Amino acid sequence: MKRVFFLLFIVLLLFSNCSLCFNYKEVEVILKDEHPFESASNMELWYTLSYTNEVGNLLFKHLCRGKKSIKLWVRKDRPIFICAKPFNKYSPLGGVIMPGDDNRVVLDYKNGYLVEYLQSLYLQNSKAVSSLNYDKLFDYLNKKNLLFSFDKLILARDLLNGTLSFDSIYELDNLNISLEQAIDGYWISENPDEGGFNISDKNYRRISLSLGDGEHYYINFEKGYSMNIIVDTRKRKYFVKVEEICPEFL
Repeated sequence: MKRVFFLLFIVLLLFSNCSLCFNYKEVEVILKDEHPFESASNMELWYTLSYTNEVGNLLFKHLCRGKKSIKLWVRKDRPIFICAKPFNKYSPLGGVIMPGDDNRVVLDYKNGYLVEYLQSLYLQNSKAVSSLNYDKLFDYLNKKNLLFSFDKLILARDLLNGTLSFDSIYELDNLNISLEQAIDGYWISENPDEGGFNISDKNYRRISLSLGDGEHYYINFEKGYSMNIIVDTRKRKYFVKVEEICPEFL
């Protein structure tokens, strides 16, 4: 009798594994870009990887310092939205695996902002986000130079209501930010396209930034301080917070 139950268990296990192989595939996720804080600090960073699953949730993986690739089992029949954030805090790298794609996806910063935004919507309506033509949306935003400045509220409303079109995409004007309270020294942005700027006694009243909606981080490695700028482009307001550098960099 015990042998019968044992054989039945083996059959069920094999059937379960076959079902898993049929519905899922193993993909390699590669972090392509080096974060600006990584090169500026000459230090390897750790990342938090987040990706969507088939039941409308996000799953998370930890990538140790210096690790730039990981293998995941994901569904074959739906898009998977993936982000990787340094220290689970700074600007993300992003990428999407579509059904039929190769078993390899490369994450970069150009896709990061849009993918992270779509992940947040996925938690509200996974069906609507999964039906989105991501490549078409990305190409349109990229060509219009709107990848980091589109109106997220209007796009979310139309996407979740099933009425998304190119008419749903509006540009939000950047806000000019004054940095009179910033500490002198060289500040580097988390955004690779922004680079950095130097503040001294001679020019600190003339330094200003033009930033879009959301959070923006800068670090002054020379003096050991970070600066977080929170921008609300709708209300035309911003908040600047300067504090000691994140402990992970020490």
